[in-house]
Amino acid sequence: MAIELFQFQQTAASQMADRYVEYSTEPISFGRGANRHDVPFYQALSSITGSGKTAILAQAVNEIIDMSEVPPIILWLSTGKVVVQQSYANLAGGGKYAHLLPDVTVRLLSEYDPTDVADSGDALLYFATVGTFNRKDRENSNLKIFAADTDNIEDTRWEALKGRETADGTRRPLIVVYDEAQNLSDQQTILLLEQHPAVFLLASATLRFPAQFDTEVIQQLRAQGGYKDEDLITAVPSSTVVASGLVKGMISLDGLNAPMQETVSEMLAAMQETEQLARTEGLDFLPKAIYVCNTNILADDASQTDSAEQVFEQRQAPPILIWRYLTEQCGVPADEIAVYANLKTHKDFPLPSDFVLFNGGDNDYDEFVAGDYRHIIFNRTLQEGWDDPTVYFAYVDKTMDSPVQITQIVGRVLRQPGAVHYEADRLNTAHFYVRVDRNDAFTQVVDEVRKGLGSDVPEIRILTSPPDTGDAVSLPPKSLRRVPRTGIDNTDTVGPVQKVIAKVHNYSQDTVNTRGVGRRRTVQQKIGDSAPVDSDWTDFEQANRVNARWVFRREVARRYKRSLTVMDTDEPKFDAKIGVGSNAYASLTDHAAEAVDEYLRHAVVKVLKPKPYEVASTLARRASMETFQNAVHEGYDGLNQFESKFAQALDKTRLPWARNRPQTGYKIPLISLGQTIWFFPDFLIWVDDRVICVDTKGQHLVETDSRRKLLTIAPHKDVSTTVEVKFVTEGKWKTDGTPDSKDGYSIWELSSGQALRTLPHDDLDSLTMSFVPK
Repeated sequence: MAIELFQFQQTAASQMADRYVEYSTEPISFGRGANRHDVPFYQALSSITGSGKTAILAQAVNEIIDMSEVPPIILWLSTGKVVVQQSYANLAGGGKYAHLLPDVTVRLLSEYDPTDVADSGDALLYFATVGTFNRKDRENSNLKIFAADTDNIEDTRWEALKGRETADGTRRPLIVVYDEAQNLSDQQTILLLEQHPAVFLLASATLRFPAQFDTEVIQQLRAQGGYKDEDLITAVPSSTVVASGLVKGMISLDGLNAPMQETVSEMLAAMQETEQLARTEGLDFLPKAIYVCNTNILADDASQTDSAEQVFEQRQAPPILIWRYLTEQCGVPADEIAVYANLKTHKDFPLPSDFVLFNGGDNDYDEFVAGDYRHIIFNRTLQEGWDDPTVYFAYVDKTMDSPVQITQIVGRVLRQPGAVHYEADRLNTAHFYVRVDRNDAFTQVVDEVRKGLGSDVPEIRILTSPPDTGDAVSLPPKSLRRVPRTGIDNTDTVGPVQKVIAKVHNYSQDTVNTRGVGRRRTVQQKIGDSAPVDSDWTDFEQANRVNARWVFRREVARRYKRSLTVMDTDEPKFDAKIGVGSNAYASLTDHAAEAVDEYLRHAVVKVLKPKPYEVASTLARRASMETFQNAVHEGYDGLNQFESKFAQALDKTRLPWARNRPQTGYKIPLISLGQTIWFFPDFLIWVDDRVICVDTKGQHLVETDSRRKLLTIAPHKDVSTTVEVKFVTEGKWKTDGTPDSKDGYSIWELSSGQALRTLPHDDLDSLTMSFVPK
């Protein structure tokens, strides 16, 4: 089943492609004389785990292909065999991302054949692990990529890849895509640069690159081209990823200085509660748990090895103790448990017949996945490439200075099943139960998690419960409270958008404005003269052309993808071929931008009739929780100073209200340009047949956010409840939105005529009382 891109994925992919096209018109050179060569275009994709980096990279590659003069060769790399297999399955025919590369032949690098490169008029994509070619001594290598295949090619595949010539002798550009690029090494860099790639697209949640790549690529771009970090990195805001539903919006870290049995018991209790919540919401899955520990040592003495030459009941290896506790004490069926680790065994002391062990790594990965186990016991090295969004819980043994890397585990539990957030907090939370033997070890774990997520991820709330402080509790709602869901009504956008489309010129017979102009460097070298010769840049007509429809719809998608639903581009004039960088190309992008503007001007947010949003249970730590009398829940933690003061004043009104969870709670679509496409108000207030959505704002955010998030939400004729949006800020403001006084507070809202207005109040008590019906 094809998966459509999210807005942030489309925007990131198009930015990477546009930057390449801009760079390719005048690339930077490095070296002297015969060694002089173009510095490859480099773009890093920085995005948190679970954001769909494969989809972004595939779309970026597709757009680069469409705007390339010669169909390129793509070398798609990753460190792990399983990761490569998964990416191959997703992008090859029938895969969920195959539609993103519609005219690309996808193969394994071991299948590379120069004849295909010469004869095919399409781009060719080859998958490989970096281990395929990453050997210093290639002459003695037994790797397939370096083995000559005389039936198909005269040279090794690696040397043949350097040629990559078409039938007319044109060398195809090479695009190197490296997923999980934090694994890039100096040796890999040297080998890849031998291929003289035109493009490096490197993706990672944590960007760091070796000295060789920094010297030969990044520093050249900085020194000669004046590139800055923001020019070389396409960064995906984490808030957009969280709001999309691709990843969980909260991480709960519970530290326990307790035996394994007690720690696992607490986790299973929370897991059972989450199972019930999943059933209540009618979900088609049940949560899973992973257990990460050392493997072949004694559970209570890391200096001693657990012997496999003893009866099963006497063994003290942590995976065996966990398995026995789950089956013998907790009632977990053995067929729901898999041990995926290099656990030592002995033929004279066999494991129980129902003990499922996978110790072959990549070799038995397919069998492991097919088992769909709900409890998986790993050693400290998790199987690379295994990502199951239904994993909600992780037991992590960090006692005895265990080298378990908590950040690696976070990535395995962060993905959200169904790419949608649910109404109960536990169903949007990655739960970690960390066993430690000293309290400062838990502090280190928390620091590792924050560092691993990156400094730009405040949107993922980290709920910590250090040892002896009590874990996070799930607080049910005191009463049933609903809010009508909202959506975009684009009925009134069709006419204005079609007027813009009607203005698009028909370039089918235009041979002047459709010409794309680029720049090319030519070098002349006298025979027998090794002295370097300066090169000259000359203008030339680019041969690469795309149809007008592609140009128009691409520009619409990168600006506001939702509006494509009303963009009718079936007319024959959109079949015209347009040169990249031509006047026609620029005109089409201008009209696309105008069409999006018209869509946004006439689209309306409207109450929907389907199932309303129900406020469900919320997670909080009692030790830091504020309690309230009239809130939907017993209390809330994590309120900032202004939110706390507002909540206290609101509670005095006796109106029912709730703290709305950022990124995972009730959301309203935004009909304006920007990285975020959803608005999560801070508070929900029920007033008779109205729900007032209030966002508490700092003064520095008011001007920007008021234009995007102060919305008038049209009612639905069959829904009695209406939804209103208001801002509350410190200070008094004039009706036109200019500051009036630092004292007091203000309500911001839209009048019935859509004009912005502010209502000043001396204090929060009088402000919140204004919500109470007279």
